[in-house]
Amino acid sequence: MTKQNLQFYIAYEKGEGGGYIASAPAIRGCVVRGKTLKEAHKNIQAAIKECLEVLAKFKKEPPKETLKPKIVRGFSFVKVPEYAKA
Repeated sequence: MTKQNLQFYIAYEKGEGGGYIASAPAIRGCVVRGKTLKEAHKNIQAAIKECLEVLAKFKKEPPKETLKPKIVRGFSFVKVPEYAKA
């Protein structure tokens, strides 16, 4: 497997008990929590990296992003903060 620069859409939701839930829909099971949106963003970045490392360890191809930017904008409930645009 070759080293690639991959990008995945991240979905943010308000948690029922407060805080935020962040997920990368293209990567099954890649879901984290954070007390703040910034913390959730930091946590999901780490989770995506770890998920991709596990896939590489088992010589599996990384998933392909299936969401289109227009669809993502349609279900976003928050404006994407500057730190989350990386």
